[in-house]
Amino acid sequence: MIKTDCHLHTTFSTDGISEMEDMITAAIEKGLEIICFTEHNDYGAGFEGEGNYVVDTGRYLERLRELSEKYRDSITVLFGVEIGFLEHVKAYFDEYVSSYPFDFVIGSSHTAGTLDPYFPEYYTHFKTTCDAYRYYFESELNRARIFDCYDSYGHLDYALRYGPGGNSEFTYEKYADLLDPLLEAVIERGKVIEVNSSGLRKGMNGPNPAVSIIKRYRELGGLPLTIGSDAHETKDIASGFDEIKNILLDCGYKTYSIFEKRVRREIPLR
Repeated sequence: MIKTDCHLHTTFSTDGISEMEDMITAAIEKGLEIICFTEHNDYGAGFEGEGNYVVDTGRYLERLRELSEKYRDSITVLFGVEIGFLEHVKAYFDEYVSSYPFDFVIGSSHTAGTLDPYFPEYYTHFKTTCDAYRYYFESELNRARIFDCYDSYGHLDYALRYGPGGNSEFTYEKYADLLDPLLEAVIERGKVIEVNSSGLRKGMNGPNPAVSIIKRYRELGGLPLTIGSDAHETKDIASGFDEIKNILLDCGYKTYSIFEKRVRREIPLR
């Protein structure tokens, strides 16, 4: 089994359900050897409520260090963050990421422009669902070309989780004019992409991103991906990882990536 999970949220994230210690003990019970918490920082996104989706990083790090020491004989607990890419706060994130001793930084696009594809209203701004997805990928491409303060681009086709029909009608070819340069921008900067298992439990027919994106990323010369469950509660830790392993092996991968102190290393899939 894959014994690392490098995309986890706790109650330090606005949408987290389980406490950090409960997540750690559940990960130990599931046989994991390394986990990385990646609490949300979506500074500048304008989500409702002051401070929403902006982790109190000092308190978060203090608690993580306490629990990492408590469970150090049973599991390695890494310090990560998931930042929400937004062009107008690039300088903020450049400084923020360099101000803390993160092991791992996920960069994600939770919005396209100022619109959030999580909400059904997002799709009312477009004539077709295809147009809505294209706008999302255009936004990701722009951000991939300007951001450099991250290690792994998270759930690259995030919008497909929530659009009408999900990814049931998605084909790589339909969006290749955007996805190819997006993947190339990630690769050229020495970054990786994430395979996120949450799509498997959210009614999709595969992970985020879609298998066709994972295959094309490898064809373009991408480094081995990072793997995360995007769990916000204990029951979802490492969910779908057996299927993720088989998908990656079928795509030709022999290893996957993990970051410690922002340094990438590879772990065999077998």
